[in-house]
Amino acid sequence: MTTVGSLIEWTTKNYPNKIGLIYEAKEQRWTYNEFNKKVNQFANGLVKLGVQKGDVVSAFLYNSSEFIVALFACAKIGAIYNPINYRLTAYELQYILNNAQSKVLLYETKLEEVIHEAINYGIKVESFIHVDKEKEASSHYFYKIIEENESKTPQVELTEDDHYILMYTSGTTGKPKGVLHSHRNMVHHSFLMNLCMGINSEDIGLAVAPLNHTAELHTSFLPRVQVGATNVILREFEPIQVLETLEKEKVTHMFAAPTMINMLLHVENFDTYNLSALRLVGYGGASMAPILIKKFLEKTNTELVQMLGTTEMGPVLTVLYSHEQLARPGSAGKAILTHEVKVVQTNEDGSPSHPDKECEVGEVGEIIVRGPCMMNEYYNLKEATDKALAHGWYHTGDMGSIDKDGYIWVHDRRDYRINSGSENIYPREIEDVLLEYDEVVDVAVLGKPDEEWGEIVVAFVVAKSDTLTEADLDNYIIKSKKVARFKRPREYYFIDELPKTASGKVQKFALADRLKEIMGGKNI
Repeated sequence: MTTVGSLIEWTTKNYPNKIGLIYEAKEQRWTYNEFNKKVNQFANGLVKLGVQKGDVVSAFLYNSSEFIVALFACAKIGAIYNPINYRLTAYELQYILNNAQSKVLLYETKLEEVIHEAINYGIKVESFIHVDKEKEASSHYFYKIIEENESKTPQVELTEDDHYILMYTSGTTGKPKGVLHSHRNMVHHSFLMNLCMGINSEDIGLAVAPLNHTAELHTSFLPRVQVGATNVILREFEPIQVLETLEKEKVTHMFAAPTMINMLLHVENFDTYNLSALRLVGYGGASMAPILIKKFLEKTNTELVQMLGTTEMGPVLTVLYSHEQLARPGSAGKAILTHEVKVVQTNEDGSPSHPDKECEVGEVGEIIVRGPCMMNEYYNLKEATDKALAHGWYHTGDMGSIDKDGYIWVHDRRDYRINSGSENIYPREIEDVLLEYDEVVDVAVLGKPDEEWGEIVVAFVVAKSDTLTEADLDNYIIKSKKVARFKRPREYYFIDELPKTASGKVQKFALADRLKEIMGGKNI
């Protein structure tokens, strides 16, 4: 059967005594047999808690073994797994939990304060599971649930078309949208990843990018489990720890954002670490500068594979293979197997682009895609789903072009989405918070190119008086607790008025031009 839960069953049957998961933070080194038993025990425990097929189980966790055990446990009982970005505020967490109608929430010690704030705001979660320790009577303990339940595979009738995961992605409205994928979507996607990166049972993979993002989870971790590779988990990205782990565990494969690769290369004494085992790094979130590609290849003798993706596509829609990295720097590559990608003309009235209106070579239009890994829907958002999947194609909202050889080039984002350190940040949610401040008359947020983060958030502000300062605004947005700290503007520009159209819409291209002038002509 083509379900995510069946992946670990197959691997356990074929590689029972192979080390499947390493999590040094809790001194865990599990064989696939041990790994799968814990998955079954936790799955049976969830059933005892009243979790049924179709219920949502949320995880507010850093990278951990518990995160992965819970994912496969949900997959086996037909529950929908909902991983949540651990960097979010209580305000943002509350919205997602309530919107998803989450029945169970897994959390950890480091995030207790955020959880308690979210509870005070009002959430409807029925059961809380702490993964680090036994808490008060209101919470269950992860390892006690495992200890008290049998390791037999749960008997729940599932189909490949059942929903497997609900991942929230920020939207232009300022509220995140829940992306629903089926088991079949993601199993198919795993096959594609194994093909394009050559992942196999001999690989040792490192999971250090956030597992709550589709990039790490679905381009790398899940595919490695599918073929019986070993998975090493680090809680979060810390450059020196990553290099030490790559050397110690003889890691052969990992996923990283370009910003992560850049940080690794800037570690003092980088050349003293033995990375000879590392054969391939998949990267995404942004294209990589040619100078960074050259530097990394020279220092590591490692292959690079770039993947352009969106949560809605599972995520990958195009691939730039290792032999194309220096020949086509900046390109997003070509459509991944079994998928179609087009660049089409946009409509002036804002209606969805039509797949028949293809752009000429070099002409800029919207990038659209269709294929078997496309999302099922935005959770409880029919209008948004219909628009995004109009004409049977997913409309990315990204503007790009296609060259004479069929390579896709991403030029800009139709909605001015900001990509900072591979985190997608949408201006509207930050603008809405700043506009609540009494001293702000008007505001527009956009991204500014940055060598370390790809882009940083900047804000153009129309203030009531000359007394308003950057510090005032930064303190306000932090104290509001309505957006995560990483989303807040790093620079503010005070102006007399925002450029607008006759209908009152902000002309962000004009602000982009002004920012370009400030930067001395550098493209934005």
